[in-house]
Amino acid sequence: MAELPSLGQHCALPDCNLLDFLPITCHFCKNFYCKEHFLPEVHKCPKIPVSPSANLSSDPPPRYECSVQKCSKAELAPVYCPECSVMVCLSHRHQSDHSCSKLVIPVHSMSQTKAKVEEIINSQPTPVKMKKLRSVKAQKTAAKVQLMKLKMKSTGDKSLPQTERVYFLVTPPKETGKGSVGVWVSNRWVMGRVVDSLAASLGVKNENNVVGKDKVKLFRAADGKSVCEDMSEVLEGVVTKEDLFNGDSVILEYVKDNAAVIEIES
Repeated sequence: MAELPSLGQHCALPDCNLLDFLPITCHFCKNFYCKEHFLPEVHKCPKIPVSPSANLSSDPPPRYECSVQKCSKAELAPVYCPECSVMVCLSHRHQSDHSCSKLVIPVHSMSQTKAKVEEIINSQPTPVKMKKLRSVKAQKTAAKVQLMKLKMKSTGDKSLPQTERVYFLVTPPKETGKGSVGVWVSNRWVMGRVVDSLAASLGVKNENNVVGKDKVKLFRAADGKSVCEDMSEVLEGVVTKEDLFNGDSVILEYVKDNAAVIEIES
């Protein structure tokens, strides 16, 4: 696309200066004009011949007929194809419209276009395949079993009442090389605070408030789907909707471009 400005010509009329990819040359002054200003009378051509008896003549103005077969159009000023010099009307000034003898058809245009399309497609990130979720009943059962274990060996804010605590088995980002840890948070916290608290409990670097840095987000271990797209949503609501369960397994992970899903290893 960067090459397009080098094509065509700007209309020679100072008040216009429009870039026209098929400019029309004035037959008298030889300057390039757009289709709105190519008539000598419109751009006040200084080279137009003036007949002494012009004001006395009642003859109609000359008409320059299009040379394309079956075309009955005519212009008030001559319009020539810049390649083959054939006189045409404005409707047929494109080379392909008047069967220009000097029209060059790009032989490899389709193959080049196909190659460009394939290049664009291949440059796109591979869509992440989401792991199929088990039934809600199966998820609840697994979370209840795990919850009993987490209550015996988890960490968190000890000042939180037992009635507020929600337990998760949290897997830190891959790059940390650390194993999963049981952590509790408050069901009254918004998801942004939940993410911050889990990151702090696991010693995970959190730069979510720094522009341009990779974000650390919370994902379901079951299918890799983000559960913190709305950082202002309260955890209790997320649990009520059964997007997460008390005792669930989750993953803290760094993502680029605020990705909403990560690939889960089978």
